[in-house]
Amino acid sequence: MAVEREKVALRGLEGVVATTTAISSVSDNFLQYRGYRIEELVGKAEYEEVAYLLLNGDLPNKNELRDFKAELTKHRTLSPFLREILRQMSESGTPMDVLRTVISASAVEDPGEGDNSHEAEYRKAIRLTAKLPTVLATYIRRRRGEQPVTPDPTLGHAANFARMAGLDEAHPRAAEILNACFILQAEHGLNASTFAARITAATLADMHAAVTAGLSALKGPLHGGATDGTMKMLDEIGTTEHVDTWVAKAIASKYKFSGFGHRVYKTEDPRAKFLRKFAQDLARDWKGPKYFDIQEALVAAIAKARPSMSPAAAEKVNIVNVDYYAATTYTFLGIPADLGTSIFAVGRMAGWCAHIMEQHGDNRLIRPESEYTGPTGKRWVPIAER
Repeated sequence: MAVEREKVALRGLEGVVATTTAISSVSDNFLQYRGYRIEELVGKAEYEEVAYLLLNGDLPNKNELRDFKAELTKHRTLSPFLREILRQMSESGTPMDVLRTVISASAVEDPGEGDNSHEAEYRKAIRLTAKLPTVLATYIRRRRGEQPVTPDPTLGHAANFARMAGLDEAHPRAAEILNACFILQAEHGLNASTFAARITAATLADMHAAVTAGLSALKGPLHGGATDGTMKMLDEIGTTEHVDTWVAKAIASKYKFSGFGHRVYKTEDPRAKFLRKFAQDLARDWKGPKYFDIQEALVAAIAKARPSMSPAAAEKVNIVNVDYYAATTYTFLGIPADLGTSIFAVGRMAGWCAHIMEQHGDNRLIRPESEYTGPTGKRWVPIAER
């Protein structure tokens, strides 16, 4: 006799293992890519090495890296079709809407469209990873009323983006720090955008469709928008002297603190320490508001207030996450706050592509069940009697 298995609804799928992966591992204060802890990569590797690692399974040797870089460089340039979409969207479009639309549109001109073989998808991954920085840099220039700058084949991934976006003019360390940021943001397990990409890929939709799903999920402020929210929060506080009063009022009004809390990390986000150091270093030459000082005071004030919070509220501010100091790092580099999520996407592209390839390589349709909580037993009533 068959036994019906018990159905238990877990909100947000917290604690549910939905798949297996060889790409990355995330646990409290621990993040590794293909067996390499993030501490082994940041400050040592180029982003191209990490992208190769995610897509191929291990770090490249000298010749493999040379060839991989050459392929990325070859595919940076945008077609007239994509440039025209950018021209029309850049005046009023938001950054993530522009990225999502242009990447989706690029499918129609991709020579591998409709081919989900590993070889075809690897080539697509290179093209997408190469083009996204050009898309974003073009958007940044155009919304400032400037003409786009063509890619420089002599520069690496981060340095080329910094040049195309005009960030190297704003700060001499832009390329170095962006390279580290791209690595820190390249991959992070089965987060919302990656899960969205894998669900889409599991239908056997192609890589462009799956990446577009990932970009769409990243737009949401509960996943990718905390950099913008963090800067708005710091501007609202204004000075270090206002922090304690502001925190008390925020707790009383159940304010959602941007850049705090994480579903997996409970004691520390291993990415945050790198970004805090960048923010601290860059703050020394920053001529604007004392954002870093406000951040440090805010962290201390929330830690002091946590014991008086409800357990649920305290859990939501247990740590600072990757976005908290990324927000000020980007601001100090001259990057407007609303571009933080888009910068994140540039780093994450290789990770999304790796997951899509992994899903297609051993695919099963992802189709969880739901627990019905609505009414039952209703009967049809003719329209005249309703």
